Amino acid sequence: MATTYTMMDGELRLYDGSATPYYVKILFSGGDLSAPEGRGRPEEKPVMDRGRIDSNYHYVMGTDEPIVEAQEISYTFRLQADTTIHDKILAAHSNPRLASTWTVGNDTWVTTKGDFTLVSGDGTSVTDAALADPKKYCVNVEILWTFEGVSIGRKYGAVWFDPTQLSLSESEDSIEISATGMIYGTISTITSFTSGSES
Repeated sequence: MATTYTMMDGELRLYDGSATPYYVKILFSGGDLSAPEGRGRPEEKPVMDRGRIDSNYHYVMGTDEPIVEAQEISYTFRLQADTTIHDKILAAHSNPRLASTWTVGNDTWVTTKGDFTLVSGDGTSVTDAALADPKKYCVNVEILWTFEGVSIGRKYGAVWFDPTQLSLSESEDSIEISATGMIYGTISTITSFTSGSES
């Protein structure tokens, strides 16, 4: 019987776009992370003679919109009984208070939007464009699962968290925050966290 990764409480990190990135650790709960395994590709549109299949029918490529459209990521984490940590975690989620400068703890964070290369339908490599709204700061989200010393994880690039998609819920034994963000960068497999400095 194959060994499987068992979802338990673990660690997720949010990173900024500095040369040596700052990051914040989050202890996530319940194993409820939900995110895609990759980005979409252009639609294949059939071209036929008056709607009939013959030896000349073929496909043409649709627009590149699926490549650049945002993909959803969501997870839940327990609120820790430490105001400083809570404030850092909240601030790290793409500056939800829309402060004039994006500060997490004592560190000024930089957006990760524009740090990724997307491949167009014709194979051209293009740097992901900045968002139109300058108040939308993006972070990278990294998560790891480990079993018997072997780690595997995912990196989700340029994630923006709409403040309305950060919600708090209370239960008998904990207070949890649910976070839903939109991925604008690349999605890749990792085996260790990116090196950086903890804010």
